[in-house]
Amino acid sequence: MNFKDFIKTVDDDSNKKGDQFEKFCKWFLENDPVWKPQVKKVWLWNDWPDRWGADLGIDLVFEHINGETWAVQSKCYGEDNPVTKKDMNSFLSKSK
Repeated sequence: MNFKDFIKTVDDDSNKKGDQFEKFCKWFLENDPVWKPQVKKVWLWNDWPDRWGADLGIDLVFEHINGETWAVQSKCYGEDNPVTKKDMNSFLSKSK
């Protein structure tokens, strides 16, 4: 299954769609041949042991094999809906 076919299977409800896409992104980072060798651990935000509050933009936390910790935001937007600065503001303000 290619990505375009997969994305058609994601629930249309916006809250469910976001949750499903975050889980897909976690799976992708853990299984993609390019990213898998770089991954030490990936958490959904609510599962990250060091989280400091509710999800306000950070969807995943990625621990790289070099020890760096990365914040990740996943957006499940269509090709006709580009990601804007407004979409990224809470992510950028919460990422340290």
